[in-house]
Amino acid sequence: MRVVVTGAAGFIGRRLTAALIGQGRLAGPAGNPTPISELVLADQIAFDPPPADTIRIRCTIGDLRDAGFRQALFAGGIDSLFHLAASLTTEAERDIALGIETNVLSLLGLLALCRAQPVAPRLVFASSIATFGGALPAVVDDSTVQTPQTSYGVHKVIAEQLISDHSRHGVVDGRCLRLPIVVIRPPVNHSGAAPSVSDRVAAILREPLNGRDVDCPFKPETRLPLVSVQAVVRSLLTLHDLPGSRLGLFRAFNLPALSVSVAAMVDSLQAYSDRKPGKVQWKPDATMQAIVDGWPAQFDSARARQLGILPDARMTEIIDAYLKDAA
Repeated sequence: MRVVVTGAAGFIGRRLTAALIGQGRLAGPAGNPTPISELVLADQIAFDPPPADTIRIRCTIGDLRDAGFRQALFAGGIDSLFHLAASLTTEAERDIALGIETNVLSLLGLLALCRAQPVAPRLVFASSIATFGGALPAVVDDSTVQTPQTSYGVHKVIAEQLISDHSRHGVVDGRCLRLPIVVIRPPVNHSGAAPSVSDRVAAILREPLNGRDVDCPFKPETRLPLVSVQAVVRSLLTLHDLPGSRLGLFRAFNLPALSVSVAAMVDSLQAYSDRKPGKVQWKPDATMQAIVDGWPAQFDSARARQLGILPDARMTEIIDAYLKDAA
């Protein structure tokens, strides 16, 4: 089977690619475990994929806003698409046209290509907690109404609805996973790019664990829903392989998360005193605080849990996974 991953050079994309190569198979169009014959990895920046013995790897560099680039990804047909590429919160707020073109119009172009496939491909979409906002309940779950307060969140809601509708029409077999804050991501290296909100959250743990001091823009009592990238990858693969009959009419799921305060994140570093962690300095940033205050503090889904999509158990589990991955 032929599998396409967009955003393949990103934090999640790289680890998803490695997992796909490692397991070597996915549920095919008929639902049976099927060997992956080709991985098409798409991104805007150059990257080196992991080695693969039995899977053909094709790296393609381009912009998903380009119709020709999108069409090239589908050349030869596809069986599955993991769509991770996006214009993130701060960028989408700064440039509304770019955000719409990247997050909405590019997806419409991909869905049009899916409609042309002889067999409906499975489409796994990385959505976000940003689809929720405003006055939220203590726990955001399957019954919570989506009222996004950022352009990025609006784009994700639109994408979820488009994928569910295309699944209803049978032109894709879609499934969307709303991701909480994924940690611990490496620092952004793109020249001139402003750090994302998620990067500023990750830095609270990443920088001290690497012996560096860090400024924290959030209040100590701020609660955040966190998940390790390892749990995200496991969940994306689990969701892909589930039969469509188990997903219901609406194809979007919250990824259950570990809810912790920023103060508790900082306190967790004490368990790693042998690394001589750097200091966390409290320097509130009203803009950053306003964004995270609009996100869920506790994120859960009975539907996801019933399907085997689970969170990390504790904060140290997330840190240990990061240190093992970075070793």
